[in-house]
Amino acid sequence: MNASRVLAKMPGYRLTVNDLEDICSFDKRNESSQIDILNGTYQGVQGVAGMLQSDAKNGLPLKAPQGRTEVKKGQKNKPVVRDSRISDEEERRDAFGENIIPPPPSETILQLIVGTIMDDPILKVLIVGAVVVLGLGTATCPSTGWTEGLAIVIAVFIVLGVTAGNDYSKDRKFKKLMLLQTDKKCRVIRSGQKFEISSWDLFVGDVVELVVGDEVPADGIYIDGNGLVVDESPLTGETVPVKKNAKSPFCFSGCQVSEGVGTMLVTGVGVHSSGGKIQELLNDAQNEMTPLQEKLKDVAILIGKLGVAAGIVTFIGLAVRWGISFATNQQLYNSCGNEPLGGSTIARLGALAEDFVVAITIVVVAVPEGLPLAVTLALSLSMFKMMRDRCFVRHLDASETMGQATTVCTDKTGTLTYNRMSVVRLMVKDKIFKGEGSGDKDAVPFSSRTLNPFMKSVLSEACCINSNCFIKNEELVDDAGATPIFVGSATEGAMLILCKKFGVHYSEVRKQKPVIPNGVWSFSAERKRMSSMVQHEGLYRLYTKGASEIVLGLCTSILDPESEQAVPLDHEQVSHVQHLIKQWASEGLRTIAVAYRDYEQPLEVGDSSPEQDLVFIGLMAIKDPLRKEIPLAVATCQKAGIIVRMVTGDNVLTATKIAKEANIFHGDGIALEGPVFRKMTREEKVQVVPRLQVLARCSPSDKFELVSLLQELGEVVAVTGDGTNDAPALKQADIGFSMGISGTQVAMNASDIVLLDDNFASIVSATKWGRNVLTTIRKFLQFQLGINCAAVICTFIGSISTGHSPLSTIQLLLINLIMDSFGALALASDEPEADILLQKPQRKTDAVITPLMWEYIGLQTVFQTAVVLLLLFGSDSWIPADMSFHSALDVANYPSKRATSLVFGAFILIQLTNLICSRSLNGELNMFTRFFANRTFLGVLMIIAVILVLAITVFYDAFNVCRLSGVEWLICILIALANIPLVFLFRLASKIYHSREKTSGKVSNLNTSYERLIRNSTVEDHVSIPVDGKPASRRSSYVEQIRKFKTDAPMPTKTKSKDSLNKLE
Repeated sequence: MNASRVLAKMPGYRLTVNDLEDICSFDKRNESSQIDILNGTYQGVQGVAGMLQSDAKNGLPLKAPQGRTEVKKGQKNKPVVRDSRISDEEERRDAFGENIIPPPPSETILQLIVGTIMDDPILKVLIVGAVVVLGLGTATCPSTGWTEGLAIVIAVFIVLGVTAGNDYSKDRKFKKLMLLQTDKKCRVIRSGQKFEISSWDLFVGDVVELVVGDEVPADGIYIDGNGLVVDESPLTGETVPVKKNAKSPFCFSGCQVSEGVGTMLVTGVGVHSSGGKIQELLNDAQNEMTPLQEKLKDVAILIGKLGVAAGIVTFIGLAVRWGISFATNQQLYNSCGNEPLGGSTIARLGALAEDFVVAITIVVVAVPEGLPLAVTLALSLSMFKMMRDRCFVRHLDASETMGQATTVCTDKTGTLTYNRMSVVRLMVKDKIFKGEGSGDKDAVPFSSRTLNPFMKSVLSEACCINSNCFIKNEELVDDAGATPIFVGSATEGAMLILCKKFGVHYSEVRKQKPVIPNGVWSFSAERKRMSSMVQHEGLYRLYTKGASEIVLGLCTSILDPESEQAVPLDHEQVSHVQHLIKQWASEGLRTIAVAYRDYEQPLEVGDSSPEQDLVFIGLMAIKDPLRKEIPLAVATCQKAGIIVRMVTGDNVLTATKIAKEANIFHGDGIALEGPVFRKMTREEKVQVVPRLQVLARCSPSDKFELVSLLQELGEVVAVTGDGTNDAPALKQADIGFSMGISGTQVAMNASDIVLLDDNFASIVSATKWGRNVLTTIRKFLQFQLGINCAAVICTFIGSISTGHSPLSTIQLLLINLIMDSFGALALASDEPEADILLQKPQRKTDAVITPLMWEYIGLQTVFQTAVVLLLLFGSDSWIPADMSFHSALDVANYPSKRATSLVFGAFILIQLTNLICSRSLNGELNMFTRFFANRTFLGVLMIIAVILVLAITVFYDAFNVCRLSGVEWLICILIALANIPLVFLFRLASKIYHSREKTSGKVSNLNTSYERLIRNSTVEDHVSIPVDGKPASRRSSYVEQIRKFKTDAPMPTKTKSKDSLNKLE
């Protein structure tokens, strides 16, 4: 038996982990014997709770407080949280484990090196060739012949070590991200109090509260609830909802609550839970390739094929020269010291082996194995930087896809606003009460004297009972006025705070009048309302709250505060309430209506819409101010070429008022309501969508259809969502953003990125870092490909011309290290440029390598090849040798070792300036912008320079070079520095050329589908606002509805005539 599962029975606990796994067994969940064992042997869920030193009603006991929690001076209006720790935390963790599924252990660096060698056949051949060179070199030149072979072997393992080190670091970071993904919010009851905690802090014996949209955080046994239905498809694969009750009490981690509410007793956590056992088997790091990696893989394969071809041709050419030399008995020279080789067979074979290793090295250099490393570094950097900016990336490709986004469909509440809701106005019958925060001059703070006792009782019951929300720090709010922390809907939280101002505590009301079994009809985007039923004075009372116009339409009576009776609701009163709804909505206030109805008998469980003939209690106006950073964030998105649309369930007037403040609704934008959008034909929708800026009162299906339509029009769509019903749209979108604070677990699971602060401004950060991924990869590509081409061309020409490669194997391996590992590290760590959000979004079909990049790659290939060949064949005659510094062997033969040393030194130094110039991607003339901002980049430059100096001055024998004099160093440095003005002049000429192209009319017409639609349509044809809660049905009546609507209430919108639109275009 697995030792990790056999935990000792701790003192006080009468059950072990194995006992609990047998009780709540996923494999035996449908067996009736399990229920018999639970109810018989263990005396039901209450008995199990007692054996775990817990309580099925009050949960685990809290740790005794060390002192009274006080709100100090200066801390008022700041959130203060109660201590939720339990009394026996350590003992319980030792006995039953913790609710964390650890990721699999990482491979060591040595294991990664061995794995790379085993997976790469080219590296195997190179190592074997190096060993052959080492043996033959030692045999032909015992004094120094061993140095090159040994140096090659060492260089190979240095390259492997650096690559493995980067992979090791990346793997640890990704596993850290994986672990963070397992942390979820859950609600528990401890010592009779409700808390919201991390799922990591959940223990066996905890009582967990489950509501729609939650993911079951651990295995457990159902205690009680109202219509709790769980989707067990994540474990079973069957999409059949399972009702949880006393006959089917077992709940399993990883499943999702699809209906109702309930509580359960936790019996299995972490690796001892059903979902945890499966996750432990599947818990591998993210190995899927992103779209960018797929594109670059194709590029790498193509370059690799060309490299292999170059290596084969080079070896054939060298082998032909070797054969001619062997046949004519020409003198060959060993690369170790340019000493003449003997005529022995071993010496001849040694020369051929060196040629073979050079050819293999060309292949190694040509294959851009640094590309995947650069992508990994860029993605991991962006993911962790986005985490710092409050964006948690769940899928690896989400950050790069966000860089291509062209439109964002955002929620309003919590995303654009603070989600700090407060009731600021209240209407009861004919009276309007204006409270603090309303901005009205005659405002009076709400208090226990605001309403008469009867009205206060009815309204408070409607707010407190018909709600799933609770206040996390309620007693501190009472004592010192600290900012309340709501767990659940912020709208419901605002209503609970209103009741507190009336002197009514929601917890007391809920204890006095609990909801009857199966007496909850949950809120949904389709229903736009929620209802709960309680026993009331011998009857059954149904309390309803929801969208004001929806609830008002279900009412036939209104509660009179004076007579304390329900009186008929006449047309005049309906018109008055409707006018008030419009007026408050036009001020950006959310309106909520509350109502009730008494029944003699409880309603049937299957009744999906029990709300009929309701009694109207009152209308509340809730204020949720716009976040101060939102207008700038929206403007930044618009400058970046991203269209922002508001998609909300709020009233169209409230939505357009907030959208106008946020700069979302402007110009000739269109505001529609969901019912109107739903009734349009597809052709009408295609015409409207380009100008659609606000979609109000929309359902999840409306949002899904809008996303699909935008994608059909070629848009890359990002969508925000927080509810369970938003999951289809989040899945459909190219990038789904869920809310980390207000979002349900189902929404988070369907999303790609979680906004940890629920703030739209974080989307701007995600866009910036997403674009930076592609930008840094492009910088690396234009740096690497220039070296690739130059190194392969020079090696081929030099080898065929002289019989030896101008760059030896060890030198090529150093270049490969610079080109791949160091280059990727330097350029992929660059932070986003200041103007990255002023550029147009990248399309999915755009090529990875742009025309400007091809120009730069071509320039570097020509420049570097010319420098190498000129130094190789001309330096012996053009640059006099200082014989007081050099030995005779340094200048012997043609080309001499001094010439190849100059080639090596100049070529490496050129890569330093190449790195600097490659940081400018779009032809910028200033290549030193933010030069000192990236310390990693500066560090890589210094490391390369130090390695070069050490290679030439200390390890010259290993690198098959000679030491260079001061003048020769200066020549190499000047040649390398010449690269910078050369690039400057080339880019300047390119800019002049391209600007002349534009002035001569060769600029492309931006005739996108959107602009064509704009030219062929007018705003008046498509704007639709509902009148009296009834959506328009035909397009021809839209303008009349708008005019009629404007006479009833001012509408915060702009329209322009067709003439002015044409002038604008």
